[in-house]
Order: sequence, then structure tokens, then C-alpha cells
Amino acid sequence: MSLLCLCFVFVRPLPLQAKTVDVQLVWKFGQTGWAQVTVEEGTYRLQEGSQVWQLKPGESLQLGWAGFAPVWRLNQAAFQWAEPETFELKGNGSFFLVNAQGSKVVYRGSLVMAWAGDRWRFTNVLDSEDYLKGVVPIEMSNAWAKNGLEALKAQAVAARTYLARHTESGSAITDSPNRDQAYLGKSVEGAASAAVGDTRGVIMVDAHTHRPIDALYSSNDGGYTEDAQNVWSNPDPHYVAKPDPYSVGVGGPTADWYFVISAPELGKTFGLGPVRKIQLDKFPSGRVKSVRLEDDRGKKLSVSGRSFVQKFYPSGPIETDDFLGTLFTDRFVPTKTSTPLTRLLSLRNPLTVLPGPRLGKIISSNEGTLPYDQPDGAFIFSGHGWGHGVGMSQWGAYHMAELGFTYPEILNFYYADMVLARLP
Repeated sequence: MSLLCLCFVFVRPLPLQAKTVDVQLVWKFGQTGWAQVTVEEGTYRLQEGSQVWQLKPGESLQLGWAGFAPVWRLNQAAFQWAEPETFELKGNGSFFLVNAQGSKVVYRGSLVMAWAGDRWRFTNVLDSEDYLKGVVPIEMSNAWAKNGLEALKAQAVAARTYLARHTESGSAITDSPNRDQAYLGKSVEGAASAAVGDTRGVIMVDAHTHRPIDALYSSNDGGYTEDAQNVWSNPDPHYVAKPDPYSVGVGGPTADWYFVISAPELGKTFGLGPVRKIQLDKFPSGRVKSVRLEDDRGKKLSVSGRSFVQKFYPSGPIETDDFLGTLFTDRFVPTKTSTPLTRLLSLRNPLTVLPGPRLGKIISSNEGTLPYDQPDGAFIFSGHGWGHGVGMSQWGAYHMAELGFTYPEILNFYYADMVLARLP
């Protein structure tokens, strides 16, 4: 631990973070034709054009459409046309938003509702620190506060830095984990809020320019961080590829995973016949840069490691038989083997023979099995980690917190050439 016990001096950053943030709600409410907004706490002011109403707890606004034109009603009054097609719900309490599919999220702050031709678009306007309270628990977990509060603090600083960097020009940010940071408002607030409060205003800035760095992080780097240039082709001095002992063997299904697919199914996925050979081109970290496939007719194809993984990426809960990242190795097994699949995955428990389907019957981890053997063999992909591996490994940070590291020490391990700054 002594190698990380450094002295951190808080400097003043060049930019100033806005006190409020505009969050475009696209994750749960990106395709919304009907919605209801109901005040939960506090008194709100609803405005449409020159019309203004006061809404108390329990009162609601319903938004919909008819003939591709927007309609609305207050509480249980009759629907009427929405002109000028924009509503603003302003207040400092909380409200919940519900769509026709039953998605319900509670938010703090205010809400802007605008008709976009065929749907309603929502923007949550709130205090930036309240925004972080809806980010940290969903990016990590409220449950981590018991043994990993310092990891939550590191996450709070990373999330605040990301916000400062991506809103420097006053632009909005989305609530989508696929585009920005996951955000689910007051609905997910809990013990992690303490980490936000304890690090209030703290961000990471470049050691030379004192501007916010592009704070990147992923679930689990699998034991080796990655160079940003190897993922997005853009060099960034704040990220270097190096071993990460704190992420080895932690993270449940994300620590070690195994994906199995028959040679015909693998070939079919990429427009080839049954695959006979695979060659992996790797970065120094062990992550796969490209995959070269050759089928039984000699036809060859090369795809990037990321494109290869995306063909099999899970859409539901993460399990050990999912393809989770580019840090993997491959193994071909002929169909003639009579060993059950669970025995072939020897890394799980090499001393135990468990019942399971014969390898020759496997279609893929995603598709299940066939009632008969296939003649062309199968491939087993063994990997570690979940995500791109650039920046902080969230599971690694949690393990470091368990070992007694502080949040500045955690951040110093995962981010290079940076110092901590405190916003006024």
C-alpha cells in the first residue's frame, strides 16, 4: 500500500462546473408517446406558453398524442391540444414520471417536456450534486457503502469529472449508460449519497492544464487496464495499459467467463461455413485487437475484437457463460469428445466432473443445444472482465477499498498524469 500513499494537493480547476445540469431522459423515456408526471414532494409551477398552474403533491399532468398532434390534460380534466407544445414543471421537490410501458422513475428538480413530432422528449434540470446521487448507485451499488465506501467516493469523483468535462460548453448530457453515465434519479438514491457528499466539488484535472480529464471507467478490467488508443484510436496520457492485481478474481460472473459456440454457428454468424481455424491478434494487455476466421472451404475473414464480441454480447442479466469483453483466449474442441461441457470448462472446478450436455450438441451459449451431435466441433472462449478496461475498474476499486485504500489512492492507481481539484 505504501507505493500509493501519496500526498494530494487540491488545485483550482480552470473551468467552473455549472450548478445545475440538463439531463436528457432517453434511457427509459426515449420513445414515449404517452406519459404522466405526478408531483411527489414540494410545490411545483407548471407552465405552457402563457398559462401557469400550481401543482401540489399528488396532482399530475398527462401527455399524449392524437392524429400525430400532442394533447394534454391536468389531473382528470378533458384532454386538449398542446400549444406551443412545450411544458415546464419547475420546483425544488421531486416528481415521478411514468410511461405507457410502466417504467416509473422518481426525479428531483424540474422537468422540460417538448413534443418532437412523434414523441415527447424529457429533460430533467437539477442540481449537479443531486444528479450524481442518481448516478453513483446505479454505476456501482448502494450495498457497497458497507465495505467499499472509498470506492463509491472514487466513483463520485469520476462521475463528477465526467460531468464537468462533457458539459463545459453548456451542452446537455443523457441518462443513458450507452452514451454517457447511467442515471435513474431519486429512485436509486441510498447509502451511496454519502460518497457524493463527502467528495463534494472534487474532480480530476490534467496535471498541466488543470482542465477536467475525460474520466473513463468500466465494470471490471479483468486484471489489466487498457490504453485508450487501443480502444478508440485516440491517445490519452491519463490512461496506460498495466497489470491490475486488484481486479483479479473479483466481480462474480465478470471475473471469469466462458462462451461456447459450435463451429457451424460461429461461421454462420459471420457469413462463413463451419470455422476450422481462429487466429487472435492481441494488444500487450492480452485484449484481442482482431480475430481472423477461416472456414472449412478456406474462406477467410478478419474482424476487430470489439466487433467480434458485439455479435454475442448479452442483452439480459450477466452470467458466466456470456461473452463480456475482448480479454479472452480461444480453444477448439472436436465433436468426438464424450466429455460433458461442464468438465471441459476446467477452470471453473478442475477436480469435479459435473453433468451437462455433450459438446457436440451445443449450438452456442446463447442458443442452447440440439437433440443430435454436430460433426464440426466447437470453440470455447475463456475470458476475464467486463467492459473496455480503460480507466477505473469498478470492481478493482471496490477491492482496493476493502483493503483499506482511500479514494485518492484508488484514483491515482487508475488515472495517470492528473491531480485532484475542488470546484468552488
